[in-house]
Amino acid sequence: MFWADEIIEEILKKRNKDQYLITDSKTPSGYVHVGALRGVVLHEIIRHALWDKGKKAVFQYCFDDFDPMDGMPVYIDASFKQYMGMPLCNIPAPDGKSESYAAQYSDEFKTVIEGLGYKPKFVKTSTMYKEGKFDEAIKITLDNAAEIRKIYFDISGSKKDDDWSPVNVVCPKCGKVGTTKVIGWDGKEVAFECLENLVEWAEGCGHKGTISPFGGNAKLPWKVEWPAKWHIFAPDDIEGEGKDHATKGGSRDIANHIFRSIYKQEPPYDIPYEWILISGAKMSSSRGVGATAKNVYDFLPHNILRFLFTKTKHRRTADFNPEGDTILTLYDNYDRALAAYHEDPSSDAARAFYFAEIGIEKELPNYTLRFSKIANMLQMPRADIFEYAKEEKGSDLTETEIKEINQRILTAREWLDKFAPDEMKFTVSQSMPKVELSESQKMFLQELLKKLEPIQKWDGQELHKLIHEVKNELSANPKEAFTALYRIFLCKDSGPQAGWFLGSLDKEFVISRLKEINQ
Repeated sequence: MFWADEIIEEILKKRNKDQYLITDSKTPSGYVHVGALRGVVLHEIIRHALWDKGKKAVFQYCFDDFDPMDGMPVYIDASFKQYMGMPLCNIPAPDGKSESYAAQYSDEFKTVIEGLGYKPKFVKTSTMYKEGKFDEAIKITLDNAAEIRKIYFDISGSKKDDDWSPVNVVCPKCGKVGTTKVIGWDGKEVAFECLENLVEWAEGCGHKGTISPFGGNAKLPWKVEWPAKWHIFAPDDIEGEGKDHATKGGSRDIANHIFRSIYKQEPPYDIPYEWILISGAKMSSSRGVGATAKNVYDFLPHNILRFLFTKTKHRRTADFNPEGDTILTLYDNYDRALAAYHEDPSSDAARAFYFAEIGIEKELPNYTLRFSKIANMLQMPRADIFEYAKEEKGSDLTETEIKEINQRILTAREWLDKFAPDEMKFTVSQSMPKVELSESQKMFLQELLKKLEPIQKWDGQELHKLIHEVKNELSANPKEAFTALYRIFLCKDSGPQAGWFLGSLDKEFVISRLKEINQ
């Protein structure tokens, strides 16, 4: 069963109702990496699948823009160090244009989300705090500080000092929230101090005073804020998180216990999911690690980008590296999923395709030309991609198929220009390169020359057949035979499909090069 269908089946068993609220969130601490789209796509698929079951479901995306700046991305000017500890929504935008630091990065990610065809309800925690929506939760938290300290210790082993408070005030003097410590609470106001050395990543100003913690004057730390949001959004029915939050004793575990113990409510249905990695490394917005969501969104067709996330079971790690063979494999998997959808729409591959295409509602191609072949032919002189596709299909291409090939040509050109590994790139050597060939390789090329000289129809399909005929007649080792061709034309041991490659070259050029073997 497709992974999303399994989740829906379990949700309907445990929480069968007519309407659901589904939530995902992100701190806009820098350029949002492409891995963050995993949560977006997962939650949107759940919404879509519930609608398919006749249920009403709303997907909301929360930008936690009231979080303090606690790290300096490598691409941020060093002058921003002065803002460390301030709420992201109160820091100037690095681009000098956006409303704030948080707005610059959240707006960019919002553009990606909506551009992918998703329309969640967007929420900002800064607005919620300033509108007083957290006020009740802040009071509940302050009144139950001792119990929350106990939960931290019991669940994660984190020992908090007896005077530790699960609330941070926004210092009215320096504007920092990450450097303040609440030292008293009388039911209406808190006493606080802004400490110079409370955290390693920010420096407080030393100010002390009393202030109402309501109306945006204070903030809850993440592990306490999370259950507070569930209380505010109630009923918040479904919310997953990356595996770093889902470990035993981690933030989700603590949030669940706070919600049950302090708010006396049951947490949202949980969907822990794995990371998207870049060459085995976890992506990080604040450290600048990983491909940005916007860059990948601008590069890949949107259905292919959606498919990147729909095809992989949510509990499995996916490694995305546009500089390797990931894109080639991604397109091959997409083509197989398209074929599966035509054959059996209920299969797992077809379901991944269905959600990647957001419920289809468009004409689909019956034939697709492999992305790797397009990338190869773009590097061949005189190669006719559409003629090749027509011959491979065995009939004329439809408008939809032509449109798909054109899109792949655009993507392949950019991939070759920016990401393709060296082994996928080639240039025809204009003169015979200095290469070593075995006697059997020379014999293969000599026999191939004899077959090529008299032929009249110089095209890829015919040359493909002829090359294999010669190989079979000589009982030549396939790898040695093709390596010989690639060496004398490309000075490489591998290359594109040999017949179509030779067909893209001038016949006299090919014949002349083969004759040089015997000189």
